[in-house]
Amino acid sequence: MRFRKTIPAVALGVVSLTASLAVTGTGTAATAVEATAADSTQVEEATLTDSKGKPSGALSAKAASPAGTVFSTGEITGERFSSIGLSWKKESAVDSGLTAEARIHRDGAWESWREVPLELDEGVAEEVKRAGAPAFYTDEADGVEVRLTSPKGSLPRDLRLSFIDPAQSPAVASSDRRPRSARTAQAGQPDVKLRKDWGADEALADPGYKTQPSIKAALVHHTVTGNNSYTQEQVPEIINGIYVQHILVLGYGDFPYHFVVDRFGGIWEGRKGSIEMRPGTGIPGILGGHASGFNTNTFGVATLGNFEPNSSEGGEDTGPDPKPSEAMTRSLADLLAWKAGQYQLKPEGSTQLVSAGGGGTNPHPVGAVLDVPVISSHKDVNVTACPGGKLYEMLPDLRKQVADRLG
Repeated sequence: MRFRKTIPAVALGVVSLTASLAVTGTGTAATAVEATAADSTQVEEATLTDSKGKPSGALSAKAASPAGTVFSTGEITGERFSSIGLSWKKESAVDSGLTAEARIHRDGAWESWREVPLELDEGVAEEVKRAGAPAFYTDEADGVEVRLTSPKGSLPRDLRLSFIDPAQSPAVASSDRRPRSARTAQAGQPDVKLRKDWGADEALADPGYKTQPSIKAALVHHTVTGNNSYTQEQVPEIINGIYVQHILVLGYGDFPYHFVVDRFGGIWEGRKGSIEMRPGTGIPGILGGHASGFNTNTFGVATLGNFEPNSSEGGEDTGPDPKPSEAMTRSLADLLAWKAGQYQLKPEGSTQLVSAGGGGTNPHPVGAVLDVPVISSHKDVNVTACPGGKLYEMLPDLRKQVADRLG
């Protein structure tokens, strides 16, 4: 893959792309950037800071602004990618006020700046190798400029920018992409599209199932993977970008959530075994990687979009205060009713979860007991805005809808 990057002469040097992204040439003209894949043809990475958090290679500091020091990659253009990701050394300190924005180059033009959320659902049960942000969907882009603003003027150590293109996966290339029903429909099961329908490259995930003995609660999330005006045809690629970012960049063993629900009402299988899991079988539960310290005894359902009020990712069809669509909430209720029925959970009841610790967004020490609603959200167990204020305020009504379906 080749990129061209416009940067000042003083910023020229070698940019690590997990092994190599060499910047060559001199002067301020566009400079050729040569890239090789990081573990897979689906991902390439550019190192933005060194082991001490100092700007390195592709990143340079600009003049300070009222919001803090602004760092920019400059304009990078090249071959196609469909998502970007930001990640950093897992043990690195991160400025709590750090923000990121990106503008995308597509169809020969640069688009406006968009916020890139930096919060990530965490999987302490996974041997995660890096911390980072969710994959940010760019559609068929061929260029990007990223800028980061830090009130403290500091950046995480070993900060990297990932270029993600699941279309390079053999699984995507060989898939006919026609949605199919689940392998064997269970009682009360809604239509669930399979992993193969979004093009999962099964060679990337750990083999077998990650089982757990039981399920006591559902945790609702949002993916913050880009704007909410995505098309139905784009959904598989957005989901696949989440998968590739979590496995190849962050080191997860599989997809973080058990299921994904899109704005058109589509329900998608996430982590392997999530459809089959139910009490009294060889798969009594599947252990996810979606909430720091609280993956045990829970299953995670991610809504595809960003539902935080005043988010710049609302999209043209949702406005600045995005709300889940009716189709999404109906399918979300159908999905939760199916699994709640299997595990004999009371949708409007409460349960107790025990923290496994892990730090990060989890403030609860190992062994701490939390009383939570049976249908909860990420922010009920971790310090996070997920699943966004607009979705969170709908949870009481969602619980009632699930109870009505089970009534």
